[in-house]
Amino acid sequence: MAEDEAEPSAPDLAPDAGLEAVEPVQEPDTPPAPARERVPYLGFYLGSEVYGLPLRELREVAHLTRLRRIPGAPSGVAGLVNLRGEIVCALDVRGILGLTAQAPGDASFLLALRDFADPVGLIVDSIADIYAIDPGEIEPPPTTWPAERSACFVGTIRVPEGMMGLLDVNRVLKT
Repeated sequence: MAEDEAEPSAPDLAPDAGLEAVEPVQEPDTPPAPARERVPYLGFYLGSEVYGLPLRELREVAHLTRLRRIPGAPSGVAGLVNLRGEIVCALDVRGILGLTAQAPGDASFLLALRDFADPVGLIVDSIADIYAIDPGEIEPPPTTWPAERSACFVGTIRVPEGMMGLLDVNRVLKT
């Protein structure tokens, strides 16, 4: 071969250009759905049933100390609790939801709530766990619940412990 006769050369292609010809171009049909932000809930027990409260509505969790009854108080008010020098109105969630009455035990907790004019808290039997709830998975309360009880809930969701009722604190306080 003479010097002026050059070998035919391969076309100048970028290394991945050849792959474009082999792989079909995928046109996006629809943009991917944005991931829903999960909402953290504190799960707690009333008897064997599990309920949840959004963490953003919770100020603190404390063991229930001495409960002082208030003569003539509405049935949903269990009494007053001294929480580090602050007097908190403790609500009987069992009574409000129409569950079997039970005196708070040594293992009971007070869930102190935030963003209310007066300090208020909910008495619960024990703490379950913290759950990250996808708002799109919330289902309506069961039709077997009485209307007064269902009115206190945003809905329900399945968690490892079973079906968890998601409380609406504002509705609970209105009851």
